[in-house]
Amino acid sequence: MKRKTLALILIQVMLVGAAAGTAAGGQVSGVSPSRKETSVRNLTKETVRYTIRQLVRDSRPTIRYLKPNALDRWPCESPVDVTFEWKGQVIDYRLECGLPYTFRYDENDDLELYSGSHGLFGVADLAPFVPTPMVVVDKMLELGGIDKDDVLFDLGCGDGRIVITAAKKLGTRGVGIDIDPQRIEESLRAAKEAGVEPLVEFRLQDVMNADIREATAVTIYLLPESNALLRPLLEAQLKPGTPVVSHNYSIPGWEEKEVIYVTLQDGTGQEHTIFVYKR
Repeated sequence: MKRKTLALILIQVMLVGAAAGTAAGGQVSGVSPSRKETSVRNLTKETVRYTIRQLVRDSRPTIRYLKPNALDRWPCESPVDVTFEWKGQVIDYRLECGLPYTFRYDENDDLELYSGSHGLFGVADLAPFVPTPMVVVDKMLELGGIDKDDVLFDLGCGDGRIVITAAKKLGTRGVGIDIDPQRIEESLRAAKEAGVEPLVEFRLQDVMNADIREATAVTIYLLPESNALLRPLLEAQLKPGTPVVSHNYSIPGWEEKEVIYVTLQDGTGQEHTIFVYKR
């Protein structure tokens, strides 16, 4: 077996903060129970077959298949061992619980597993791309009190659906920021299809280096550790009273700024939490 240590070949972004998950019940205020999940994205041109084993008692290995550009996610409580084969060699990694990872090719076109969902070196990976269900998008805009007079910034915009929906339904100007070129391309195409190009802008940029001072409202769907990293930027650049709406995860250190959180279900019965803060 070809064993490798992630710390030696990958840039591991050290994140701090506490996880927060879905609250039980209706419209309440407080801190919800914690939850973590590990994700792996496939940025190669082939389906990757791999095995995962969670480091808990009686855990059995599970074989999984990940198609190109697909995302695999699973809940975890401890590190996870991942094994795959490449050119006759068996490669084994141990993944930290709660962080995103990516299959992609290295400089020799060999299959490797890297930390971070976008596969870029030296840039904090704040979250894997997981689209927000439209019912949640609509509720986020409603709870944030977004209207046509706002300038909405979506940090880690993914396919741009939040700012595009705000522009189409409310006439809101919006700016989406994402580190992944593919997500920005998708956002631009979607804005054109929706006929809202004059109202929206998409920036290929590291959110941690963004200028968001123009924002009158902010939406995020990041990991709790990432929210903790982002908090100083929000505090430094947003005007007091600016609404910050977070999907599924709280902002550690902003407990006193929390206005409310609400739980709702999407069309599949999956529960989602929306946290609303005032800067």
